Amino acid sequence: MTPISWDRNLELGIDAIDEQHKRIFDYLQQVDHAIATGDKQEVESVVNGLLDYTQSHLVFEEGLMEKAEYPALEAHRQVHQAFTGRIQKLREELDKGLDPLGVARKIRSDLGLWLLNHIKRDDQDYVPYVRPILEGGWLSRWKQKIFG
Repeated sequence: MTPISWDRNLELGIDAIDEQHKRIFDYLQQVDHAIATGDKQEVESVVNGLLDYTQSHLVFEEGLMEKAEYPALEAHRQVHQAFTGRIQKLREELDKGLDPLGVARKIRSDLGLWLLNHIKRDDQDYVPYVRPILEGGWLSRWKQKIFG
């Protein structure tokens, strides 16, 4: 299995989003480790953490796009919803007692490949809309006051 890892080429230049993306890639590496050790409890724990974190990240991203009035929000949201549906089916397989290692392999490849493509294509499109609302926020103003 080819490792899927964070790469600086995936940076959007929005710290909050980049950090969340890095965390998802950390989870993917933990999934790889859990698969390699064959520890079914570790697999279930890591997979559940990965799925929960990924879903909360998608909600966070959509919230920023909504606030920025991103014109392609609905299309982006539909991509997220389709992916979330795939995640839910895999979680249900785990809950039904199907082989955790097999489910983990599917999740790892499915989520990993989807994430790489999604960041490179879809997420790049909203950056010009979202960055200004973050740069004009209270944190930016506070940093400007303190650090000039």
